[in-house]
Amino acid sequence: MRSYFVLTLLLLVASSAYAFTSTTARSSGSKRRALIGSKSRFSSSLAATASGKAPKKVKKAKTVKKTKVAKAAAVADEQEEVVTFRKPEFISKIAEKTGMSKADSEAALSAVLETITEEVASGKRISMLGFGTFKLTHRKARKGRNPKTGEPIDINASNSPSFSAGKAFKERCNL
Repeated sequence: MRSYFVLTLLLLVASSAYAFTSTTARSSGSKRRALIGSKSRFSSSLAATASGKAPKKVKKAKTVKKTKVAKAAAVADEQEEVVTFRKPEFISKIAEKTGMSKADSEAALSAVLETITEEVASGKRISMLGFGTFKLTHRKARKGRNPKTGEPIDINASNSPSFSAGKAFKERCNL
């Protein structure tokens, strides 16, 4: 009698857990599985064991599929919103930190960016200790495919500027 009571209690707990899991999975859009049918796999095998019958084979539960829009929304929720720091804000911050006027800060920033652009374009490497390195990388000519038609195309060799962050910069970003 006591074992029957324990099995009944387990069956009740398992079925209520199923009801909570399936409604939570459908409403929150989480990756938990929503079980199919009126009983969970666990509770149906318990009921079959209690009655003395051999448990039936139960199909695996199907997962709730997400659409592309729902997946994109979930990814956007997980990631922090990136704030764009524009040039006028950057100039104001330089003026605030250095005590220079905004016009002088803009001239200084323009001079720095112009110098980096000229030197890297001429093939030089600019290394700023603790910040990083600007350099010119070369890409070889290669064969590619037109994604629309699938036909092979030739991609010309090109040079591209690149930046490698220094150790101190990387550490500061990972605080």
